Amino acid sequence: MCIVATPSHLAVALARTTGTVTAFLEQLVGEPIDAHERHHEMTHSDTTDCLGVGPGNQLLKRTVVLQGRRSAKPYVYAETLLVPGRLPAAFFNRLETSVDPIGRILTDEGITFTRVPLPGPDRRDEFVHSGAPFAIDGCPVARTYRVDVDGLPVMMINEWFLSTLRSFQAEVHQDVDLTRRP
Repeated sequence: MCIVATPSHLAVALARTTGTVTAFLEQLVGEPIDAHERHHEMTHSDTTDCLGVGPGNQLLKRTVVLQGRRSAKPYVYAETLLVPGRLPAAFFNRLETSVDPIGRILTDEGITFTRVPLPGPDRRDEFVHSGAPFAIDGCPVARTYRVDVDGLPVMMINEWFLSTLRSFQAEVHQDVDLTRRP
């Protein structure tokens, strides 16, 4: 779900893409995207968990800024809840030790996924890391979705597309191949 008053080209393109956000951003901004300002912590699921795990089960909470490798411009602030054990150990090892975004790891590991739109993010709540390095209130697009692998929920992601992408909004309608999935 995209939270925008009038859907921009960016919001429309994001809603139509079936590939990873990493590949989408790399094609849009013309440079490789890396995950910076990574923060990982273990947390526990609550009773409203959309990941299909019972209350009190462990989840990995990850916050990250996706930024351009050459420009160092921040493009997306993302928060993810992942279910340990539902993805291969190699996935979690790379998540912990590399600057690779989740989308690149999924692709490189050959993990086929589907994206299920969810309501939000419309407010700062317990899911939002209090140390967000950017003002996310003025972002042009925000969305929340669940990632499923083989029909099993593996993660929930909140994304805020930052104001550094405003200059690309007019370009999105023609220049980005929305069906490309590396």
